[in-house]
Amino acid sequence: NSGVTGVTIKNIQSGAVQDLAVFGVFVFVGYDVNTQILKQPDGSMLCECDEWNSIKVDLSMKTSVPGLFAAGDVRVQAPKQVVCAAGDGATAALQAIAYLEHH
Repeated sequence: NSGVTGVTIKNIQSGAVQDLAVFGVFVFVGYDVNTQILKQPDGSMLCECDEWNSIKVDLSMKTSVPGLFAAGDVRVQAPKQVVCAAGDGATAALQAIAYLEHH
């Protein structure tokens, strides 16, 4: 009796409009990650990344650069869910503290 009951979809090529009955909507913002801050003057990335510039990390969120950690949607194989990104962030923060305590 409350919430989303449907969406109206418009085909931008044909102009056709269609109503679709649904029980909910998940907002998706895409797969492109913003890791441009890691881009070096020579075009390389500061740490190891995959072909889509997602950052490669281990289970401790450590990158290929000692003392640099990455978490959330910017890392490889991220599930792109806020709850997972929060968990990654907690792991990265604890690992960063441990790193600083030992260096």
